[in-house]
Amino acid sequence: MSDFLDTVEGPDWLHDAINTLICGDNVTAPRPYGKSIALVTPQSLYEALAEHLGAQEHIAPLLTDNREYPIEQMICEVVAGGRSEYGKTYDLACIALGAPKAKHHPTALHDVADALIRPWANDYGQARAEEIAADAAADRFERRERAA
Repeated sequence: MSDFLDTVEGPDWLHDAINTLICGDNVTAPRPYGKSIALVTPQSLYEALAEHLGAQEHIAPLLTDNREYPIEQMICEVVAGGRSEYGKTYDLACIALGAPKAKHHPTALHDVADALIRPWANDYGQARAEEIAADAAADRFERRERAA
């Protein structure tokens, strides 16, 4: 299988998956005839964001035994809401995150989410192909049943 991100559907999926993760939902892959599987969870984003923030020169390392990552969750919530909802708080969150490395990402949080999701793109593409194949097989079966 070719690289899923090189397909027509790939970049749109990555964009939507990044926003889904930042908004606090799992990035999932479909399963034929079953419940979808989580590829990346918000918890992994919070952990990666904690590492990212710890690497920022202007922020002291966040030393905590609290595994719920409330600061990281707050930053994700503010970035997800955007400047129109959070105003100056959004700007401060972006300053705390540092500049995004990818020119097409609005914030460094999008860089962090992209780095978590990108390795799973081919798994998603394969799962999506299997789901489409299963749906097509079910449709063929139903047509045969109706014809008989």
